[in-house]
Amino acid sequence: MAHTHPLEIQEIIDLVVSYLRRKDLHICIRVSKSWRDKFLPHVWRVVRAGLNVDDYGVDHPIGPKRDAIDDHRHLIQDLTLVKKIGGFNKYQYPNMRRLVIDMNESKPHHSRLSMNLITKAPMLVDLTLAGGCVPLTFWIALSKHPHLKHLSLAHLTFKADDAPRLWRTCMRLESLQMEYVTMAEGGRPRNMVFDRLRQLKLGVSKYLNGSYLMDVMLQSPMIESLELHIGGYRGFRESTMNGDWVHLKKLYVYGYYENVDLAFIFKKVGKGLGDVVGMEPYRSGLDTQVSKALGSHFTALVDVDLADSMTISDSTIPDMLCLCPSLEKLQTKHVFARSVAKRGSWVCHHLRELRIQFIFDEEEQELQQVIFERLSTLVRLEKLRLDYGYFNRASRYDLLELRLDCGLGRLASLQQLACVEFCTPSYISRDPDIGMDEAEWIVENWKKLKWIKGDLNENRELQAHIWALFECHGITEDDNGFFN
Repeated sequence: MAHTHPLEIQEIIDLVVSYLRRKDLHICIRVSKSWRDKFLPHVWRVVRAGLNVDDYGVDHPIGPKRDAIDDHRHLIQDLTLVKKIGGFNKYQYPNMRRLVIDMNESKPHHSRLSMNLITKAPMLVDLTLAGGCVPLTFWIALSKHPHLKHLSLAHLTFKADDAPRLWRTCMRLESLQMEYVTMAEGGRPRNMVFDRLRQLKLGVSKYLNGSYLMDVMLQSPMIESLELHIGGYRGFRESTMNGDWVHLKKLYVYGYYENVDLAFIFKKVGKGLGDVVGMEPYRSGLDTQVSKALGSHFTALVDVDLADSMTISDSTIPDMLCLCPSLEKLQTKHVFARSVAKRGSWVCHHLRELRIQFIFDEEEQELQQVIFERLSTLVRLEKLRLDYGYFNRASRYDLLELRLDCGLGRLASLQQLACVEFCTPSYISRDPDIGMDEAEWIVENWKKLKWIKGDLNENRELQAHIWALFECHGITEDDNGFFN
């Protein structure tokens, strides 16, 4: 029976290449003619060319020479051009799937060269454009492209006449990303439905007109993933919600939002809801609209990240815990324990990763038992982060204590827990979280725990004994990417 050499099997070659750096690939193709034939397609699969800026701000050319492009252009699948298109627009690219054109400045010939590249890549699926002003002729060509599904735009300027072709292109996309895109008045996508869009990422600063972003959001009824990076923009209240996002599963919110803006994302907000003053969630006013909105609007949510949303209602997170039964991952900041206690039981029993911090007033320590009881229902939880992030050092608030006398024993039900992170800020005057009794309880009850991080105990000798116990049970404090 003839034996096949491992390097004759394409799957093994692909696996080997996944562990090699680019310079290692170049070494492989010089080993022999046979290796050259096998590894050369991987060398040319991803190409980055143009200009690279060194530490002194000087541009240096990078990438292959023109004759090499001509010989190997059929192997290129992913091409990135930085600040210079060069001779790449002269050739056909029959197998190119992804193209990135990143220009720092707008020049007339850039748009022409970019358009040439688009027309010479018939299999293009994913396009990224950054920088400059792209003319109407480019969007006419792009709107006719047969295979384009993913489009990312950044730092571009659109005239009103250019916008219709852009929006027609977007009607055929599955994912759209727009960040810091300037749209002239009259360029909004009126009377269009982006019913193929599944992923949407939008970003705008307070200095740009972002009203068109609302149109894109509201006219995309099938979105499953929505990511918003918005700083100081307050346009949500001026729009009217035409329908629900019944398929939305992932929500990421970054930046500064007023209470009424976040509530609008959840559902159309009633008139008379006041603005939120301040930048910290525990200073926000209660939002009675959000609970009604979440009940019907986000029941399918699986992945929510509000960790970088600077102004959210103190009731929003308790509402999500009580009204989003499909949640598997939730990241947020601080929430008042009393707000959690006022709400009902949690329904998010599918949670596998939770990042949160519970805040207590000085006279609310009895609520620790309530929080531990609610956490005990999350029996599928694998990663728990009780980190506090930025916390006001002058604060009179306290944090959840991982102590048996506070209710830690209730968490014996968390049999799947593998990673725990907690914090005991030195400026908060109270007993340390973990003593020897807590450490022994942890190794006895959390059998799958592999990683723990936090200030264990102020007593260095006791802390050393605790870590010795953890290490005997395979628990480490080294970050091995558990929370990536």
